[in-house]
Amino acid sequence: MTQAAWSVLLQWSRLGVNAALFLIVARYLTLAEIGAFATAFAPIRLLQVVHKSGIADAYLVSDKGESQRSAFFTLSVSLGLSFTAILGLSALILPDPIAHLMAALCPVPLIIGLSAIPEATLRADLRIKALALRTLIAQLFAAALALLALNAGWGAASLVVFALINALVTAIISIALARVFPTSLPTRPALRAALPDITHISARDLAGGATLPLMQLAVGAVLGLPAAGAFQIAARILSLLDALAISPIRYITLPHFAALVETPSLSVAVLRSLRLTSLIASFVYFGAMVVSADLLTISVGPAHTQITAPLLPAFCLLGLVGALAMSLNQSLTAIGHTRLTLYRALANLMLTALLAIPALMLSTTAAAAILPLAATLVLTIYARVALPILGINRRAALMAIAPALLAGALMAISLTTAEVSLRNLPPMLRLVFKIGLGAGFYSALILALNSLPRRPVSL
Repeated sequence: MTQAAWSVLLQWSRLGVNAALFLIVARYLTLAEIGAFATAFAPIRLLQVVHKSGIADAYLVSDKGESQRSAFFTLSVSLGLSFTAILGLSALILPDPIAHLMAALCPVPLIIGLSAIPEATLRADLRIKALALRTLIAQLFAAALALLALNAGWGAASLVVFALINALVTAIISIALARVFPTSLPTRPALRAALPDITHISARDLAGGATLPLMQLAVGAVLGLPAAGAFQIAARILSLLDALAISPIRYITLPHFAALVETPSLSVAVLRSLRLTSLIASFVYFGAMVVSADLLTISVGPAHTQITAPLLPAFCLLGLVGALAMSLNQSLTAIGHTRLTLYRALANLMLTALLAIPALMLSTTAAAAILPLAATLVLTIYARVALPILGINRRAALMAIAPALLAGALMAISLTTAEVSLRNLPPMLRLVFKIGLGAGFYSALILALNSLPRRPVSL
């Protein structure tokens, strides 16, 4: 298998198995139980960004020498311990059942903190096969224990079992594979040198990753735990789609771009990444918008579908916008422009929060709808600033993504029109038929659009 294939397996193991297990368990839980777990897990999901993106990505672009390794390891463990303590104290003041779930989940940040540098080392060495097999083993083992817990009547706590066991087994295997340990205490210059990139990348991804967890908390607080449960189901479907469409590309893009820094090939690689990402994302996200009701009926059952289905189109559009921004984020990070990516994430967070105030007064659907709206408005401005820095002509970037976006939109319209004639089919058969029809139509459109003559564009 190629590195790209192992990367696909890695991300499907990491996100796909996680989301699939959640959807299986969700069939046997009430929306209130799902909402309680989602509320307890939201701050953990937010804080883990510091290790999985901030510390890991900063270590990737550092010189990875002994002094830097010690500094990064010390910061990683210290932050993990601090986050665990904060979550443990928060559990003391929260109401049940959220308090018990958060108390059980609070060791997760410390476990991630211990394994962040070993995992980053494996990623820097492009040991994608080892990472993929590690993740698959950990996820399947944790999923098996979670299903046993569900069968024993543990309810939402079975999801806690999965999160804890998955984090623990993943950490143990990563440490054993990388065999990277600090051999001395970090020096102050090394700590100071590590902090700027960690701070910028963490702040960027905290701001970017904060949107969904904070909206999850807001929906639960304002609209209730059942609404929070529906919101979480839609978010997990988005994670599943992200694992299918973008995560494998995202995982190997930063190391690839970092190797091309200060070469003319970087701008070409960014355009190629934009083209590939839009090609995959347009089919996956536009297609998921059309089959959302069938997908939910099959995955979580008809009882939860009625409330969740109206939310999924907005989440699909959010995923599409995030996919288009991914190549710009990774390339700017590679060349050291982490501040600009931070500003984009902060702008998106602030605009979403502003729009959420009236939306939460209306409905869960309105709250979901403002997510892609804010992301699109911010991306429009962000791209205008980022593309010149990368040496890419705006028209060249637009021509890279336009065929896929147009083909995806036309595919969605055609499948929506055909919905009436498929209404009487069983959900699974209807889903399979739509996927097959959509794939054929999308492929034909892409071939037709790419065959059209076009004026050459400069980078």
